[in-house]
Amino acid sequence: MVNILEKISTFLHYWYFRYMLVTELYMVEKWERHFVNIFLISIFCLLFYFNYRVLLPVTSSFFIEN
Repeated sequence: MVNILEKISTFLHYWYFRYMLVTELYMVEKWERHFVNIFLISIFCLLFYFNYRVLLPVTSSFFIEN
């Protein structure tokens, strides 16, 4: 069980490291990194909410037979 947790931890650290490199957040200060992460998470949540509340009902109306 511990081996599986270590593999998962290594996997997550690897992908977080790649995320930091791609977004170039490793070069900024810690508070700026947190700000950008919070901003991206909030944008993602807003997009998810928009898709769930607006786009899903609209697209489901195309498939419902009247």
